[in-house]
Amino acid sequence: MAFDSYHFFQDAVAGKVNEIYDYAPVFDSTGSFKRVSGIDVLINSLRTLLMTPLGYYPFDPEYGSLLYKKLFEMSDTQTLNEIDYEVKARVRRYDNRIKIDSVTISFSPDKKTAIVNVIINRNGITGTVTTVLTAQNTMFGLEDAITAAYNE
Repeated sequence: MAFDSYHFFQDAVAGKVNEIYDYAPVFDSTGSFKRVSGIDVLINSLRTLLMTPLGYYPFDPEYGSLLYKKLFEMSDTQTLNEIDYEVKARVRRYDNRIKIDSVTISFSPDKKTAIVNVIINRNGITGTVTTVLTAQNTMFGLEDAITAAYNE
């Protein structure tokens, strides 16, 4: 029941079928909000979903992902498959507006950093969400080095 009402709320807030928008805080002297639309909404949504540790929100303990746990596993094919599955399963569960074109994962030469690139698509417009997971110099093994860009 809660899952169905979540999608109803999400669809109502996100806008019409062909137009999606959201508001994001702007970190400047005014502290106001900026309207984002199109693929940027989906990039922000996916970034938040992937970087939120599963169980972090007390009122929705199933929101988030387990990517942070994959840092301390071996850098092998099984871990690559688990990361790929985690990304796709979380998107299927929480954001049906996003169509994933591809997920690519690579490890740094020292095997201490994983780079997850997710190519998404909405109505022919593609975008990339790159998540960098590293255990160096961070408390929980998560580095907030996420970038998002249009694919042109």
